[in-house]
Amino acid sequence: MIPPYVHIPTTTRLREILTQAETLAKRFRDRAKASDRDARFPHENFADLREAGFLALTVPEADGGFGANELEYAQVLERIAWGDASTALVLGMHLSNVGQLAEGHLWPEHTPRLFREIVEQGALLNAAQAEPELGSPSHGGLPATTAQPAGDGTWRISGRKIYTTGAPGLRYFLLLATIREEGQTPQLGTFLLPNDAPGVRIEKTWDALALRASGSDDLVMEDVLVGAEALLDRRPVGTPDPRAALGLPWGSITLAAVYTGLALAARDEAVYFAATRVPTALGKPVGELPTVRLRLGEIETLLLTSHRLLYGLAADWVSVAKEPEMRAALQAQGPLVKSITTNNAVRVTDLALRVVGGAGLQRTMRLEQLFRDARAGLINAPLDDIAWQNAGKAAVDQAAREEK
Repeated sequence: MIPPYVHIPTTTRLREILTQAETLAKRFRDRAKASDRDARFPHENFADLREAGFLALTVPEADGGFGANELEYAQVLERIAWGDASTALVLGMHLSNVGQLAEGHLWPEHTPRLFREIVEQGALLNAAQAEPELGSPSHGGLPATTAQPAGDGTWRISGRKIYTTGAPGLRYFLLLATIREEGQTPQLGTFLLPNDAPGVRIEKTWDALALRASGSDDLVMEDVLVGAEALLDRRPVGTPDPRAALGLPWGSITLAAVYTGLALAARDEAVYFAATRVPTALGKPVGELPTVRLRLGEIETLLLTSHRLLYGLAADWVSVAKEPEMRAALQAQGPLVKSITTNNAVRVTDLALRVVGGAGLQRTMRLEQLFRDARAGLINAPLDDIAWQNAGKAAVDQAAREEK
C-alpha cells in the first residue's frame, strides 16, 4: 500500500499489525463514501478496530496493550488514513492521548483503570476543550464550562464544548473546565467525564466541508454530577495543560500521519487514472503525456518529503529517549513537520485533481472527497502562522544568545 519512500525496521508482530491495518483500511475505504455523504459517524469502523484490538495500540504492554511507540504508531495510523481520514483522525486523537498518558506517566492513580477498560472493552476517549466563545484554549482565557463543588468531594459541571472529534463514539471526554469555589481564585481543571453521566448529551452540529464522518459534534453538559475521582488535575489559570507541558510529539505525528495517508490515497487515484485512461483522440494512456508525468512527479516529491519528515521525527524521538537536549530540539520540530505535511497533502490533492480533470469533481470518484478532507489539515492546531512565528522567534532568540 505504501511505496518504499523510507526503510523502517519492523518486528514480526508489527508486520502482522500493519497487514491487518491495510485490510481494515480497504474495508473503511469502501464505506467512506456513504459516511461522508450522510455526515454519519462510522460506528462500524470502530467496531472493527475494537475487535482487532487497535484501540489498545498505545496502551503499555504491562497493562495489556501493544505498547506502540511513536514510530510504530505512525505506520499504523497512516494506513488507516489511506482508507478513511475521518476514522483515522478519531483513532489518532484517542491513541495519541493514551500515548501521552503512558509515556508521560500522567495521573498514575487513574490510568490503570482507564487502560484496563480500553483493553477489555475498547473504550474510546478524546479531549473536549474548544468552546463557542473561547475558541481553542491554547490562546488563553477561561473556559465557560464550569465545575463547582457539590458536597462530599463531588462536582457539578455545566457548559458546552465544540469540535469534539469522535463525540458519538467516545466513552470518555478529557474535559477542560473552570473550577469555581466560593471565595477562591478560579482554577483550571481536567476531568475524566463518562458519556453516560446524567446531563451529558451530544448535539449533532458537525456538517462541514471536510472530514464529515469525524463526528466533531458539540458536547453539552447540564448540571452533570461526577465523583471526586473524575478530577484528574487542577492548576492555576495560565498554567499549561499537563499533557502539553510534556512536549511529546504525539499530536504532530498524528496529524502528519493522517494527512500523509490521505495524500497517498489521492496519489493512488491519480496514478491509476493516468495508467488506465485512454482517450480516443489520444490513443494511449494519459500517463504518457509530459504534463501529466510532471504533475505525478511533483506528487512523488511531496510524498517523499512528507514521509522523510514524519518518520524521521518519529524515529529520532524514539532513538534519543535518554538525550534531553536532543529531545528539546525535536519538540520544536513537531509543529513544523505538521505544517509541512498538511500543506503537502493539500498540494498533492490539488495536483491529483489536475491530472484527473473534471471527472475528479464528481462524487462518484473518491478523489473529490480526498480533495475536501485534505483542507481540514490547514485548520488543525497548530496553525501555520503560529508554527512559523514560533520557529522564527526561536531562531532570533538563538542568534541573540550567541551574540552575547
